[in-house]
Amino acid sequence: MKVWVSAAAIDPSVVELRSSLALFASKRFKKVGDTLHVVGYIAGTDRKTGVSPFGYGSDETVAVSMLLRIASELTGASAELFTTSRCYAASALLRQMVEVEYLAWAFESRDKDAEQWIRSNDEERQDFFRPAKLRKASQGRFRGKDYGYHCDRGGHPTPRASILLTGDPANSQLLLSDLLGHVGRIWNHIVGWAIEHEENWISEYTEEMASKFEEWKARDLLVKLPPPP
Repeated sequence: MKVWVSAAAIDPSVVELRSSLALFASKRFKKVGDTLHVVGYIAGTDRKTGVSPFGYGSDETVAVSMLLRIASELTGASAELFTTSRCYAASALLRQMVEVEYLAWAFESRDKDAEQWIRSNDEERQDFFRPAKLRKASQGRFRGKDYGYHCDRGGHPTPRASILLTGDPANSQLLLSDLLGHVGRIWNHIVGWAIEHEENWISEYTEEMASKFEEWKARDLLVKLPPPP
């Protein structure tokens, strides 16, 4: 690891910033996810028209709320594991955040994907929402190499994960910074979906989140690192 990268990773002030931002984002995801669940249960025509298998007002809105609440738990738990140097366990959760980002993109950019996802069975999810399928549909937005990197170092038990078992705090901080990148993009997709669906109340949550992420990007030198080759 380059000396400047290691130094940037373990800079005490930025270590604290990363941790606090991850926990803030986790709580914000939970708050907005819970609100969307209530909105999706009450509002919408799916229950009235009989198309919701669950009796929701809007299956799509509930699906988005579910994804955001999943992201909340993954963000909070992985951040806690990274900050206590349980790097391998945290990396397993980080790999799931990559898949959450794929779905958040699909829910925002592809009409009806969210309601199709929540209504899908196992076979349908394999056909339409498998990570490889979503990467192909994204037309280059998501790299297979990046996903493979996460699989090798947390998604599956492989010898390449040995680097995560050394207890080096720089490794944990590098991956915590990576986590925050996924968190920010997931939030942007959810906000984009909400605006498109006239859930304009979400604007009361966007300014503070944007401000905190701007501060992190300005102070964390790790954001300038290129993706793995």
